[in-house]
Formats: sequence, structure tokens, C-alpha cells
Amino acid sequence: MHVLLLTPLVLSALSGQAYAGARVSHFEKGGKMGANYWAGANAIDGKKQTAWMVPGESENKGEYIEIDVPQGTVDKISIFPGFGKTDETFTDYPRVKQMRVDVFALDDEQTPQQVGTATIDVADKAEVQTFDIADAKIAAGMFGGKVRLTVLDIYPGEDYPNLGISELYVNLKEYDAPSVKIVGLEGGDAGKTSDMLLDANVKTTWTTQATTATFTVDPGSSGLGSVGLQAAGKDLGRPKTVEITVNGITQTTVLADKPTEMQWAACPAFNGFTGGAAGAVEVKIVDIYPGTKPGLGLSEVKGHATNTDAI
Repeated sequence: MHVLLLTPLVLSALSGQAYAGARVSHFEKGGKMGANYWAGANAIDGKKQTAWMVPGESENKGEYIEIDVPQGTVDKISIFPGFGKTDETFTDYPRVKQMRVDVFALDDEQTPQQVGTATIDVADKAEVQTFDIADAKIAAGMFGGKVRLTVLDIYPGEDYPNLGISELYVNLKEYDAPSVKIVGLEGGDAGKTSDMLLDANVKTTWTTQATTATFTVDPGSSGLGSVGLQAAGKDLGRPKTVEITVNGITQTTVLADKPTEMQWAACPAFNGFTGGAAGAVEVKIVDIYPGTKPGLGLSEVKGHATNTDAI
């Protein structure tokens, strides 16, 4: 016996919750682990230890998941194609081999209009894989849209018949965030304030004798997909390993050593799309490329948004 979730063509409301959903064709009942243990929400929670699992009696092919997305442009699709809790669970259960992507925009009457489609061939690798698709703009109405991903083929599991997918999210095209604020940046040298990082002037720099730094980026009404850091030249230390944390999930990026160029660190995807996390974004510079002088220097901090007022 499995649970069937109805897949309405109408989204519930224009609110933060309207964009925080995933509907699936079917999911395995969790039994003692809870009725929703294998539900579709597990594929968009930013954790590879959880998974959307289809029922054991399913043929796998034809199963689908729909992700609500805000107004924006669908640019790429990312997937961890199996149950990624351990190396063993990845091979024990079937994995996605091929998927079809269908993108819909909802007009003001909440009627879906298809604006894009693509077929994705997925490698049998236990990692997040990202696929570029033809840009599909969702701008028909105030209700945003949805992306349906349908399983066309699988790699068979060694021990179990039912497909599991740990992570799946839609990459929305990024643009310069209208405004960001920096909060909590402390430990700077005398006369150095965070305002210097937002003035669009690379000649004004924030410096510290420390080799790490932690601060918060407030994106206002925008949903950030990535945070940009520009070093203050090669004399001082430059950001190397950067941790971006939103909603308790952390993503680590190792930046290239480019002393005079803006470097971008991705924010974790939430709610099934990039830029979907609510609230402020925590930034931690964990270590640096050393300079000829002690300490760390930054000249600019920026944000790339994917949407506005959708979180």
C-alpha cells in the first residue's frame, strides 16, 4: 500500500509557503519511521542523508516530482540521483539514469502554461550533478510556476527495487541583488568599517590582523543564490575557503586565488530552488591565501539574487 499525493495545477496562495513545496506522484510509507519519512520534501531539504523514496512495487519509470518556483528564469537542474546517506545506500537502491524536465508558468488565473522542456542523462555517480538547460522564463503572473521532473530510466539497485533521490533543485538565473547589508563584521583595523565593502570602490578596503572573518549578509527582500567577495590585492591575505550557511545548512566553496577579481561562493539551495532560503546569509572565511603582509583584506562584498519576495 502506498500513498498517492494529488498533483493540483493550482498553487495554494501567494505566500512564503506557496513556494516551499514539492509534490510527488507516489512515495513509500515510512511505517514506524513516520508516514512522511520518504516524502518528496526530503529531496529539497539540502540533506543527502534524507531521500524521496518511491514505493517498492513501483516500476520507477514515470514517477515524478514537482517543485514550486518563484518568478525568475530556470537555468539549470541539479540532482543527487540516488539515496546518498552512505555509499552502500547509493548502490543498494536504484538511481536516476534519465529524466525529463517540464517547466510551467502560472498566469493570474493560476493556469499552467508550459514554457520549457528538456531531457537529462545522468551519470551513475554519488554526487550532485548539474545540467544546463535552455533558459525557461517564469513571468506569466504573480504566482510563479513549477518544474516537473519525470523519471524516464534508472540504474538498477543491488538489493532493493525502489528508486530514491536525495537532492533535487532548480537553479534560477542570477542577477545583481538590488541591495545588501553587512551585519556583525567585527575585528577590523582602526577606521575600517563594513560600509567600505558596499561602496563600489575597490580602493576603500576593510582589513584585519586576523586570518578569518565572520559576518552576515542581509539581502532584504531578495533571495540570494551566491555571495561575492573581492580581496584587497595580493599584499594582504585573500579569502580561500568560504562557508555559506542558511537555515542551518552550510555549503563550502574553495575560491581561486585571484587578488583583484570578485569571487563567488554559492548559497545552499532550499525549498527546491537556488535563492529559496528565508532570512539572512551567514558568511565565514575559514582560511586565506597568505599575502606578503599579515592579516586579511577585503575591498567589496556583493550578492547575486535569483528572485524577489518569493521566500
